[in-house]
Amino acid sequence: VAPIMPPFWPPSRLAAKRERHRPVRLPVSVAFLLPAPDGMKTVRKLLLAQLAGGLLVAAVAGFWRGAGPAGSALAGALIGVVPNAFLAARLLSPRAGASAGSLLRAGWIGAVGQLAISALLFAAAFMALRPLFPAWLFAGFIAGQLAWPLALATRSGRGPD
Repeated sequence: VAPIMPPFWPPSRLAAKRERHRPVRLPVSVAFLLPAPDGMKTVRKLLLAQLAGGLLVAAVAGFWRGAGPAGSALAGALIGVVPNAFLAARLLSPRAGASAGSLLRAGWIGAVGQLAISALLFAAAFMALRPLFPAWLFAGFIAGQLAWPLALATRSGRGPD
């Protein structure tokens, strides 16, 4: 059985084929699907919104229950912000966008690192905070996590910030 030979493509036809199958570069950052030029600015706003949500819960806890619950809520907010900042730093680093493979690798490392940092910070909070108020700890964490979709939903316009 003779080996199957690939079809012959004349150079002019090869050039036309390359033109048609050229990869499309979109003006968005794959990391957060936000406009690329101001991606870091938008991420900074999202992280600040997350921190503000946790600080709001900490302020409510402080006025309503005292310093102990406020400290737990603040720790919960920080447990949410720090791992997300790590993920954002990994995905928006200049090396991450060099190729699709490096972006995928940065995403995996960032996601695994985010999970590990969250687990370590929760463990540290449960071991170090005395007295610990777990409901306020998780309330601060959840308030910070809910700030992401709220900040994205209330963003004015669809273009760059």
